[in-house]
Amino acid sequence: MNMAETGNLAAGLRGELRRREPMASHVSWRAGGQAQSAYFPADLEDLVGFLRSLPASEPVHMTGLGSNLLVRDGGLRGTVIFTHRALREIRLDHLGARGGGVYAEAGVACPKVARYAALNELVGAEFLAGIPGTVGGALAMNAGCYGGETWDIVAHVLTVDRAGKKRARTREDYEIDYRSVVLRSHEIPPSPPLTKGGVRGASA
Repeated sequence: MNMAETGNLAAGLRGELRRREPMASHVSWRAGGQAQSAYFPADLEDLVGFLRSLPASEPVHMTGLGSNLLVRDGGLRGTVIFTHRALREIRLDHLGARGGGVYAEAGVACPKVARYAALNELVGAEFLAGIPGTVGGALAMNAGCYGGETWDIVAHVLTVDRAGKKRARTREDYEIDYRSVVLRSHEIPPSPPLTKGGVRGASA
């Protein structure tokens, strides 16, 4: 019996688990059926614990702000995990030889990263002001606009795989193309694809 069927949380988890959650409440189109289960983690460590508690066969869908996300009327089987309420830390990050930058979790809205970088006299992230989603989604699909692409300004990422294992990765670990990000190795792609990102920038 999977998490979507039981609706029970494992011991020690601090997030909120809901059953039969209407996805229309979480997407910009305000349309779509129900998710069997939805989880709102308390923070990154809670997300890691939740992923570890799920059966390997449980379908998992990661969602940020739900910008331009279409969900079928028949709903989603498995569990939808919402990142934007919990994974929202943003701060200055020192990236060694690459210079200073911004460290942002997957749930941070892209326009917020653009504003934060500008307020701290960092350049290169201005195009993120035109991306309506979150950092996690932008990293997963190499979102871009106005001539800029997300992975052009990424120094490193911290990923969490389906089993809740964290890994530090760089651009060299992925095949990056237009709206495409694929892990180079034969490992199972992490889910969520990317939980934190270090965005490099130069002083203005």
